[in-house]
This record gives sequence, structure tokens and C-alpha cells, in this order.
Amino acid sequence: MDCVYGTKSIDNENNIFCSILKTRIKQQKQTKKKQMTMNHIHRTVCYILDLDITVFLYLLQVISLARDHLKIVSEERTAYRTICKTTRQNLKDQFEVDGTLQLPAPGSMIPPMSTEVKMHYSFDMAQQVHYPSDPFQPGPVYFLTPRKCAIFGVCCEAIPRQVTYLIDESFNVGKGANSIISMIHHFFANHGLGETSVHLHADNCCGQNKNRYMMGYLMWRVLTGLHREIKISFLPVGHTKFAPDWCFGLAKQTFRRTKVGSLDDIANVISTSSFVNVPQLVGTLEGDYFVPTYNWSEFFEEHTKKTALKGITQMQHFHFKVTSPGTVFVKSSNSGNERQIVLVKDSSWRPSPHCLPSRVVPDELSTDRQYYLFEKIRDFCPDYAKDLVCPQPTMARDS
Repeated sequence: MDCVYGTKSIDNENNIFCSILKTRIKQQKQTKKKQMTMNHIHRTVCYILDLDITVFLYLLQVISLARDHLKIVSEERTAYRTICKTTRQNLKDQFEVDGTLQLPAPGSMIPPMSTEVKMHYSFDMAQQVHYPSDPFQPGPVYFLTPRKCAIFGVCCEAIPRQVTYLIDESFNVGKGANSIISMIHHFFANHGLGETSVHLHADNCCGQNKNRYMMGYLMWRVLTGLHREIKISFLPVGHTKFAPDWCFGLAKQTFRRTKVGSLDDIANVISTSSFVNVPQLVGTLEGDYFVPTYNWSEFFEEHTKKTALKGITQMQHFHFKVTSPGTVFVKSSNSGNERQIVLVKDSSWRPSPHCLPSRVVPDELSTDRQYYLFEKIRDFCPDYAKDLVCPQPTMARDS
């Protein structure tokens, strides 16, 4: 489940110098056509140091930065593997009976703070898929845009199990913080194990994961007593392959081999792709809504400081504790120094877990989109899905 990154040693900065030296020697061989002597090499070295000293120092600086980057990457990947391993052992200690993990079924809605265990989850957004879809794709549909389905996953590597959220375009309110936080909130309430402490991992996407609204939500969970302690870590840019990508890959492989006509067919693809994948519909094409989206951004605009997390892109680790309500402890790297930041405007603010923000109502498909699906895509749908995926519009076309 974890990607292993091979790294080449770059400790010998002289490799760059020797490369420049060899190039200069080759040039002299071609022009003078005689064997180089030690005097020639000496003069060549002096020439390079005199002419290319700026370039040479720049290359040394780049090498130093690369070495520091790889060191940070190694630390973060090691920390990620360690927490996954530790969580796996925590699960065995808590749920193992006669050598078998006796875990609650997905969707059991275990009460928060009911299990004295520390869990780890990773979450990510996948590339959307289109349906209807056919492995033997008809030529004309290649140039069309079928109905869209966004995908979001929350994975517990220790089980392993991933709850995969399927968001039809009629329920999609965008990929911003409100949507991501609402699905994580639903996951904890319906698919979590009632843990007291949790460690999260995500990529560095600021619009979705790494923003003050997400930090406000995690702080809110601690303030409301839904968790005792929460940590969230972000993998280094360019090194964000982790367990959710593995689960998405299994699902996409099955999707490409399966004829899909409706949203329920996509859910079936998720469940049959592997034992690790569990589908969760945000809503159905019949209009049922299972995962409501809340306006968390507006909620935390009112209660948190706007500039408290200025420079958040340079922060990689965030730690929330019940002993320090309304604050977050941040670090720029796993081995870096931790500093405390106050997030709340009013230190006496103690919200209730039952007082949620107002709901965000998704916009209906536009009239033009409804007519497009009906006129362009309906013929590619199986008969059982035509009236669900591409129904006849009830409104007149926009003029």
C-alpha cells in the first residue's frame, strides 16, 4: 500500500565538477589533437574555476537543496509507514479475537469517543469518471461528455478498508473545503471506529485539504468532544502517492473492464473491485440525499481568525489537543520545532456537536445540460437506466 521511492546518492558534489572537466578536455582533444598532460589538466581546471565559478556554485546550491528535500521526503514517508504500522497493532490489541480482527461492519455508526484506540486515516480526491461507460466504447461517444461522477475516498490502511464516496454531478457542490469536510464529517459519524485519537494524512491541495476551514473543523471536533486528540499531516509535494491511490487504482481497473449504465452500477464496480473498497453514495438519481453538505467555510469565518494560519503552505503537521482548546500546534517537518497558534476569536467559545452549519443545497442540472444528456447521451444508455441518467427535461430550453 505504501510506495517505496528509490533515491540515488548525491553526496559527491565533485561529479558535476568532473563532468565539466571532461567536457573541456574533450574539446581540447578535438582542437589540438594531442594527448592531455597534467599541465593541460591543471590549466583546464583553472579555466573552469575562473570562467564558470558562478555556475558551479549554483549547481552546488541546487545539489544541497535536493539533498535536503530528499531527507525531508524520507522522514515523512518513514513517519507515514510508522503510523500505519502502529495503528495496525492498535487494532489487533483492541479488536483481535482468536487471531481474527472482529471489526464492526461499515456504516455501523459507532458513537464517538467510545473506543480507547488511536486510529489513522488517509483521504484524497480521485479523477472523476463518466457514465454510461462501455469497455468497447462506441466511436461517437468519444467526443461527447456523458454524465459525471466525482470520487472521494477515506482509507484506513490498518484494516485495510476504504470508503469511496460517489458524487453524481447533480449533487456536486464543487471540490472545495465544504464538500471535503462534509464527507469527512459523514465518515467519522458513520464509518469511524469511535476512536478517541486520530491521525490523518492528505496531499497538499490547499483548495480541498490544506486550508484554515479544514483546520477549523478539526479544532471544532476537539472542542465538541468528538475526539480527544487529532493530528493531520501533509505529504511532501511530488511525493503524495499513498493508500487511497492504491484503492482508486483497483476500482479504476475494474471500471475499465465493466459496462456501466447507472450510478448504482458504479457502486457495484467499487464493491466488486476488491475487498478493501466500500461504496458510499452521496445521493441517488431518484433524489435521495445521504451525505449532506454543510457551509463550514461560512461557519468558521465567524469563529476563527482569518490570518492565524498565514503561510499555511509551509506548515506540514498540525496537532489539536483537548488540553489546549482553540489552538493548534504546527511544524514545518516531522523533526521540526513545534509552535502554538490560537485559532479562535473568542477563547471561551465551546460549540455543541449538534449545532451544525447551514446546509449547502446543490444546484440542479442546468436546462442546457439536461437537454444535452437527453439528446446526445441517452442513446448510449441501457434501457433500465435511460430515464434515470438521461431523463426527458421537464423545462423548456433556455432561449
